[in-house]
Amino acid sequence: MSISLTYFDFDGSRGLECRLALTAAGLAFEDIRLSRDQWLALKPATPFGALPILEEGGRKLAQSNAILGYIGRGHGLYPTDAWKAAQHDALMLSVEDLRQKLPDGKGMSEDEKKAAREAFAAGWLKQWATTTSAQIAGPFLEGDSLQVADIKLYVILRSYLSGTYDHIPPSTLDAYPKLLALHAAVDADPVIRGYFQAR
Repeated sequence: MSISLTYFDFDGSRGLECRLALTAAGLAFEDIRLSRDQWLALKPATPFGALPILEEGGRKLAQSNAILGYIGRGHGLYPTDAWKAAQHDALMLSVEDLRQKLPDGKGMSEDEKKAAREAFAAGWLKQWATTTSAQIAGPFLEGDSLQVADIKLYVILRSYLSGTYDHIPPSTLDAYPKLLALHAAVDADPVIRGYFQAR
């Protein structure tokens, strides 16, 4: 059964999470990457008017966490215990909260953006990092087993550790060794490495 994933033409955020999950699951898929104009033309016909979209056998599934859950449950990348699975769901939702809380700087002066992001790093980001660290067995969430929630955490951590967001230096996360170790463990996974090397 053919599988495709549709997202914007860059390796980051929700699209990268789903591409890496499909790769970790060993699934061949068509990687459809849209330009802004292509997306605007397609948007009215999409579920929820958002990307990414997974298509399999003529069926479409939107929302990154739903896609990750579908891939994970079907390919050994999700806890089988209901409570653990719910905890992973909560962590993945917390990543979406983190994305929404990050000040984007629109309508702000540079000084205002700097102040807003510094406050975010000292407040919301610190709280998220502390709470998430406490749930990591090490190196992955459940010890030695890679799960889709690890991949989602890796992608958000990758964005902060690479200095994507101005006024939030990568060193902001130095105080959270479990987060750094999880990022390193996912990054070192041979399948994950293979994805990036093939790009």
